Amino acid sequence: MHWLNNPKVRFLKMWRVGSVQTGGAAGHIPVWRVESFMSSAIYVLGFVAKGTLPENLKIDGLETGHSVVQREFTGITAVVSQVPLTYFVGEEAETRLNDIEWVAPRALNHQRAIEKIISLSPILPAQFGVLFSSFENLEKFVSGNHSAILEFLELTADKKEWGVRAYWDHARAKERLEAKDFTKRLSQIAQLSDGIRYFKEKQLKAEIDRKVTDQLKKVLVDVSKQLSDLSFDARKRKIIKADSGQDGYELVANWTFLLPDDRFDEFLSVLNDFNKRNSAEGIYLQNSGPWPPYSFVPDLIWDYT
Repeated sequence: MHWLNNPKVRFLKMWRVGSVQTGGAAGHIPVWRVESFMSSAIYVLGFVAKGTLPENLKIDGLETGHSVVQREFTGITAVVSQVPLTYFVGEEAETRLNDIEWVAPRALNHQRAIEKIISLSPILPAQFGVLFSSFENLEKFVSGNHSAILEFLELTADKKEWGVRAYWDHARAKERLEAKDFTKRLSQIAQLSDGIRYFKEKQLKAEIDRKVTDQLKKVLVDVSKQLSDLSFDARKRKIIKADSGQDGYELVANWTFLLPDDRFDEFLSVLNDFNKRNSAEGIYLQNSGPWPPYSFVPDLIWDYT
């Protein structure tokens, strides 16, 4: 999957000293006490429970060839790397952050680092672009969110995030419904005079459209409940109209599920059974993952300056 189509990779659109506007769920993220004389910042990849990672952890941080550093606090370890402050703050930052050739390798490094860490330990993953000006301010943040971070790490142990998208071909679904339920009525209407036939065809097409839409809603509600029942938690995600599936298909549902590892086979069985029953009717499900649990990170308190 191309990094730009990965729902877990979001790059920053706008920076200003004091706060940061991201494309992810975090919204505005403070850049802690950024001063003009500073030349570097602490880039945060995520937080793990203290003692869960090897001391000699060798994982690239934001930059290839520059390993992450573990900074321990009470019960919690922050996984960080040091980066030039000018990467994200300053006159050239906005241009740089809109340059895909610059962003792509660093966004991939961020994602890969978190995926390597989660293979060793539960992690509260940070969105791309979370900066602190000092370990002192990072410690204040950890202290202020201590209970929330530890609770999240405990809740997400042995669980992964899985994305599921539903794609629908309206024309195909309508054609199948007409063939199954409306062939006789369409044939009868064809025998009518022009004026009456036009009116009746218009009525029937509106009825078919309503029924097709109602059927879509029903199967989506049913399958989302089945998947949610298997999951610890679930979220609806934004539907991006530009995101299409196979030719003629549009994205009509976008979910993410926090799934216990031991329920994955049942989860996959529900998806496969759904596609076997419904793909001929113009609808199918596509899953992605496993991902670190980005979508389930709790709201954290940022303002400790």
